[in-house]
Amino acid sequence: MTFKRAIVTAVGPLRILIDGDTVPIPFTPKSLIDPATLAVDDVVHANQSGHRLLVLGRSGGLGLVSGRNLIINGGFRINQHDYVSGAVSNGYDFFDRWEKLENTSGTLFTAAPQGQPITLGDASSSRHVRQTVARANLPAGIYVLSHAGTATARVYNKGGTAPSYASTPIVVTLDGTDDVRVEFEGYDTTIGKVQLERGTVPTPFMSRLYGAELALCQRYYVRFKPSAGVSDAGLLSGAIYSTGVFYGIMNLPVSMRAAPTLSYSDVSHFSVFTDGSSITVTSVILNVPGNLTQQIRLAASGATQGHAAWARITTTSGWMAFDAEL
Repeated sequence: MTFKRAIVTAVGPLRILIDGDTVPIPFTPKSLIDPATLAVDDVVHANQSGHRLLVLGRSGGLGLVSGRNLIINGGFRINQHDYVSGAVSNGYDFFDRWEKLENTSGTLFTAAPQGQPITLGDASSSRHVRQTVARANLPAGIYVLSHAGTATARVYNKGGTAPSYASTPIVVTLDGTDDVRVEFEGYDTTIGKVQLERGTVPTPFMSRLYGAELALCQRYYVRFKPSAGVSDAGLLSGAIYSTGVFYGIMNLPVSMRAAPTLSYSDVSHFSVFTDGSSITVTSVILNVPGNLTQQIRLAASGATQGHAAWARITTTSGWMAFDAEL
């Protein structure tokens, strides 16, 4: 039996286009895998003999490529904010791409480099976290949300009415008109391996390489900080534009989703090094933001106009960050 490469052109009912043909097969083939696990543009292998057509299964396409999981950091592995288990926080001061909705503690985990589940809330009070998925990554269609753990979840358009929380897997039809919120509620319950993908049947959790996951996170938030144990770390180079005013250009590791806002640990954590001396910084301003290149302005009293200089982070706890979260 010889199998040919084919492309899925429709699901519900299943339709495929065999390699070399210009028109999809007009009848529903017999599939040796659950058709609900397939999505449009998946690559399959098919055998046709007269009016008998068998689909052997997926060999590539949306279902297997690295982009099938639309959740970023679904394994809670990237933590640029240095969030600590049980710390009081709300907003995006949490695992990358995830937003904590209460200014409380109650989010517990044991950190591991390959990722780990988190525990939300306790037996008497619930806690909530969510991720907002960009509309650009969500064409209209049927999606399924799955996760490992006991927390309940919901999926809905950002501008729409939120449904009730329910156990996963959750199948939802999205219209592609808005960003989408994926939210979890926990009463001493766990969340891990979160996945949102095309189709109606969840596939095994897709774990990206660490560098790829980090780069996806950095489209929304990137933090510069010294390596462990290092102080006086170089941050950016530039020149003294006018007396006491330093300008520097910083190139980010990836192009951000939008021009970001700037945040930093404390103004006292920075200095400008010029003319053989370190000059105290009194203000930090994102002068001209951009998706990739940022123009930073530092006030450094006493710096001489026209001289070359560079800015440093002077303490191990110092950091500068750029935020373009949804």
